[in-house]
Amino acid sequence: MGVLMTVLGGVGLFLFGMSLMTDGLKSLAGESLKRLLSRFTGGTFSAILSGMTLTAVIQSSSATILMTIGFVSAGLITFSQSLGVIIGTSIGSTSTGWIVSLVGFQISMGTLALPLIGIGVFLRLFLHGKLASLGSVLTGFGMLFLGISVLQDGMADFSNVIDFSAVNGDKFYHLLLLAAVGIVMTVIMQSSSVAVAITLTALYSGAINFDQGAALVIGQNIGTTFKAIIAAVGASHAAKRTSVAHILFNLFTGFVALAIFPVLTSSVFMIADWLEISDLTITLAIFYTLFNVLGVVLILPFMKQFEKLIVRLVPEKGNPLTIYLDPSVTAVAPVAIESSRRTLMAVYKTLLEAMQELFANKRTTVQFFKKQQLAAEAIQETRKFLREVQLSVESEDKQKYERHVSVLHALDHLERLIMALSETGYLRTISSSRSLQAVTEQVQTMIDNSLRSMEDDKGGNNYLQLVEETSKEIAEIRRSDRKHLLKNAISEELNVDRAIAKVHALLWLDRISHHLWRILAHLQP
Repeated sequence: MGVLMTVLGGVGLFLFGMSLMTDGLKSLAGESLKRLLSRFTGGTFSAILSGMTLTAVIQSSSATILMTIGFVSAGLITFSQSLGVIIGTSIGSTSTGWIVSLVGFQISMGTLALPLIGIGVFLRLFLHGKLASLGSVLTGFGMLFLGISVLQDGMADFSNVIDFSAVNGDKFYHLLLLAAVGIVMTVIMQSSSVAVAITLTALYSGAINFDQGAALVIGQNIGTTFKAIIAAVGASHAAKRTSVAHILFNLFTGFVALAIFPVLTSSVFMIADWLEISDLTITLAIFYTLFNVLGVVLILPFMKQFEKLIVRLVPEKGNPLTIYLDPSVTAVAPVAIESSRRTLMAVYKTLLEAMQELFANKRTTVQFFKKQQLAAEAIQETRKFLREVQLSVESEDKQKYERHVSVLHALDHLERLIMALSETGYLRTISSSRSLQAVTEQVQTMIDNSLRSMEDDKGGNNYLQLVEETSKEIAEIRRSDRKHLLKNAISEELNVDRAIAKVHALLWLDRISHHLWRILAHLQP
């Protein structure tokens, strides 16, 4: 019982240290972590490198995966880019094994852990900002190493409590059973890093042999998918695709490692001999890295096919305009606001295309009504989504606050535009008036420029200026022509009913042009 309590205490210290260290590293890196993920402009290799680096920096593949799911949900990165990140995390996650094997067992834990904890706690308590975050990192490292020290003491007698000799064989089912134990360890501890550290400590203490440790590590690598499964529940289809990609890739890597297990272990010992490494814990770290790198190498030539498989397994459902509205990102206000902005951009584009058809055909069509309905539903979903987002000017910087306000303005103008587009009866009046047809042509030009603005990689400011100028021109036409039309009605140059109808049609075109301009202005990135 005492041995189990010692092991449990060591696990607790390691978990607490890992949590502190991860939080400190994320805080220390700050917005640069988000920028690293949200600015993928390269190809697959760039995304893999970013996922690998980020995971190694924050020491948590789960955190990287969850962050990636959030960014995919918000539309900050594409699903294709997320695949590279997912693959990269598998290599980055092996860094913990290297830290534990190279540092954890090579020096006195007490000598290293206690000073780190002391300095770290001092920084956390008495300083602020980056130095306080550094304190969290140092305290986390210290607790992590202290946990390893306690684990070593417990693992020395662990084989007397749990006997692994029953699964010590070269049969494939022995490997499967040990891999299953590794999966359960990761699920229970919610961290593959902790599970791998326990395995390394058990190997160092002689509680298990190398083959058993290797099989456990394979299972622990698969077990990291558990958090991705949880994150996918109730998430957007993009987030589900990212989660499924993570699950399938890790399963594929684990299956390959188990299928060629004897070849892998032989290769690892050849590498260790070549590098003159006799420490089994370092050799196991090499094994952990090798089979993950092998998985990446094998999947790279088939990335397109892999992506198509995921898309087929997780097809789009529901309104295609609301794919970015993932409830899981509402807790992160800046990401949720960007998600809403991208959704409203998609709604705006759909309405622009609907208006192109409307004015080109000079009548409503089935396609027009379908797009109008999709846009209206998406606007209501965005309104519900934004209710869950809280961002105050006191707690966040001014730029994020103003972006939030702009999104709400755009939402309001889109709702008004939807209402205006339901009044298509004015088309009959417009079709019989040359002056109104001229104004309609200006509106059509605004629609074309608005679409070009959305497609402009540099933000479309030139097109926005053109849209604004045209809107103001139409507003001036509305002011002058309205007076002119009403005067003609009084002087009997124009039928009163006809004059009022033309005024209302002109006001309708002016409303549409104003909303087109303001929506585009508020949705600028």
